[in-house]
Amino acid sequence: MKQVLTPPSWPVGAFRLRAMRSTDAPAWFDYLADPRVIEHTSFPELVLADVQAMVTQHLEGYTASTSCRWALADATDTLVGTCGFSSWSLPHSYAELVYDLAPAYWGRGLMRASVQRVLAWAFDTAGFNRVHAFVMTTNLPSARLLEATGFSLEGTLREFRVARGSARDFHQYARLRHSAHDLTAGA
Repeated sequence: MKQVLTPPSWPVGAFRLRAMRSTDAPAWFDYLADPRVIEHTSFPELVLADVQAMVTQHLEGYTASTSCRWALADATDTLVGTCGFSSWSLPHSYAELVYDLAPAYWGRGLMRASVQRVLAWAFDTAGFNRVHAFVMTTNLPSARLLEATGFSLEGTLREFRVARGSARDFHQYARLRHSAHDLTAGA
């Protein structure tokens, strides 16, 4: 019998990272429908049924141990963001980091704290060696977040993903469990 992954919960200031639930779809849709949120991403324009399917996909990822995305919930347990891994390979020891946040919560450091928490889990508990992220070249806040959390720019992937009908360039960032900085910190 296959063991089902149950994501742990952690506090993030007055917020909490917890497993996603099927009831999170309306709150997630509310901010993913905002053009500012998807402007510099490969998210298509969505309807609620699309977001419900995305939540189902993430819940299936827990069961299949192929992905793990947390809900960032406020004091009323309402989803205000997500952070985690959209896909991973256990045999090759890597995962792809993904995240998004409702605009009302931008600039508060919530996603930085969330990324740091899920990275600690990825490296220390799940045992991944590498976490990478793909960021549209126009998404400067996301690039700054990755750099602030220890990621290095590896290169630019030209016309890597189609975003709302146009092929777009994406930067590829990565962080290794034992980065050069980590190895020289004790020297």
